[in-house]
Amino acid sequence: MSPTDPDAEFGVDGDVDGDTDDEADSRAGGAPGGDPLLEVSNLSAEVQGFQVTHGIDLEVGAGEAVGLVGRNGAGKTSTFRAIMGLTPVANGSVRFHGEELLDLRPELIPRRGIGYQPEDRDLFTGMTVEENFRLPIWTSGDSRGIEDEDTVVEDIFGLFSELDHRRDAEVQNLSGGQGKMTAIGRALALQPDLLLLDEPLEGLAPVVVENLKSYIREIIDRDISVLIAESNASHIPDIVDRMYVIERGEIVDSGDPEVLAEDEEIQLLMQGAGGGA
Repeated sequence: MSPTDPDAEFGVDGDVDGDTDDEADSRAGGAPGGDPLLEVSNLSAEVQGFQVTHGIDLEVGAGEAVGLVGRNGAGKTSTFRAIMGLTPVANGSVRFHGEELLDLRPELIPRRGIGYQPEDRDLFTGMTVEENFRLPIWTSGDSRGIEDEDTVVEDIFGLFSELDHRRDAEVQNLSGGQGKMTAIGRALALQPDLLLLDEPLEGLAPVVVENLKSYIREIIDRDISVLIAESNASHIPDIVDRMYVIERGEIVDSGDPEVLAEDEEIQLLMQGAGGGA
């Protein structure tokens, strides 16, 4: 599969030792109970002919929040872009609602119900905050059954109340935190079932991080599944239900986020010690 126009990112043209099944699945790193909403299996992605992820396996269940943590360059963004069809895949499978996504053109994937906030925000400059929210609906709203555009847009502003007074501001004039909120808001415009957030908290002041975390919690409370990539493992244990650790393009650990965040080996790995370049 070959990557296409970056606008495609947004839809623009058994019991063990007495444990329950859910507990066993969660400890093994899988979505607890039932079929996963998102199932990534043996995924290997390529960038400029070089394999950058190696046999990635991860799952996100319906209504679940999952973290993907790793230091910069570990393969988080490549994994997300492969899920969205924006990075070539050498082998593997990405299934969403049971449908294989690797068979689809990238612009069709948001229309299936996955919203994506890229690491670099990639907002439509020269357009206002409100126009960035409306554009995905103008181009792909029918495919998601959206009949009332204004209601969707006002719901996003209701979530990110700090943006309401900036709705007519062109996005290149926003602060870092406002830009992240706008990128997440645009990813919500097609009312997704799953939201991919790539480094939503990176580079922000502590008070902004806490504000944004509260917004992400509210999104999760709305029964939208979330997969969050972060290079700072301490940012997300209080948000997510489970966490995967990625290093050199491979999943090296998974499980309870609080336990993983306190693990000394994981902390060293995140700092680059003992993990190589």
